[in-house]
Amino acid sequence: MKCPVTVLLAAVAGVVSVTIFRKRTPYAEPSRLVIESMPLIPTSVPADTPDIETPLPGSARPDGVPTETLPVGWSDFRTLTEQDRLNRVTAAMENHTLPADVLAFFEKELFNRQHWDVTRNNMANSLVWQESPNPRLHELFSKMLADESESPVWRDYCLQFLSECLKSSSDPDAIQAILTRYAQGQDGLAGTAIVNVGLQEAAGRMTPVETFSRQLEAQLADPEVVTPTKLSILAMIGKRNDVRLLPLVRSYATNSTDALRRTAIATLGQIGTPEDLPLIRAGLTDPNRAVQLAAEAAVKRIESR
Repeated sequence: MKCPVTVLLAAVAGVVSVTIFRKRTPYAEPSRLVIESMPLIPTSVPADTPDIETPLPGSARPDGVPTETLPVGWSDFRTLTEQDRLNRVTAAMENHTLPADVLAFFEKELFNRQHWDVTRNNMANSLVWQESPNPRLHELFSKMLADESESPVWRDYCLQFLSECLKSSSDPDAIQAILTRYAQGQDGLAGTAIVNVGLQEAAGRMTPVETFSRQLEAQLADPEVVTPTKLSILAMIGKRNDVRLLPLVRSYATNSTDALRRTAIATLGQIGTPEDLPLIRAGLTDPNRAVQLAAEAAVKRIESR
């Protein structure tokens, strides 16, 4: 059973706009990346998205262009529709001991932006989920994350996959440095990085810098920081039992944004005191049902201590 703290952090991660889908049955519709308990966020595939421009079956390649050597069993991949490519990759995702030539092919195809994001995502899942993943796999995700010409969604995926590489990487310090740097921003990537710092800290793979608490405090007070990132920060405060920041958390319990009120109240349920009960109980009559439920759970948690 997952502890309430982990559930809260995972729930907020869903709101943050990101998260890798993991350990789910094969599907034919695009979706998000998920680390363990993170929830699924659908990502629609535009109906008019063109397939990758490749020679039609039986057509000749231009003179001087060498014939591409594809992995065994994948020789028809270039002639498939993108939906069929997705289905093929999704099936391979369940095999945690893929042949070396397939893994090398996926590592190259990760950079192919003509694939649907979900196809690239499932290739990445296949690589990360191997019994013996490439210890330098993080270098691929780092490169795509740093490329600002990549879509914001894909860069977010890469940040999550980069975090997941930490347990098998040949250079964990490099991954920790990247997560720490991105966690200091104001955009949605900062929220994703903060969530993953929390997940890695909980797993015992990462110790945040000493100034991390003050960084979260400054970001939460900064009006330029986007709401999804503030949701991650509120959840992180609860997870880390950072009671020093309780005054800031209390101020968000009456925020005009439903999601911020809900998360602040949930965090108060984790680290608040009996003196916070009047503020929490005010959420029981909140016009937003999700806020009401968070208040009910928070009251029970504090009263049961």
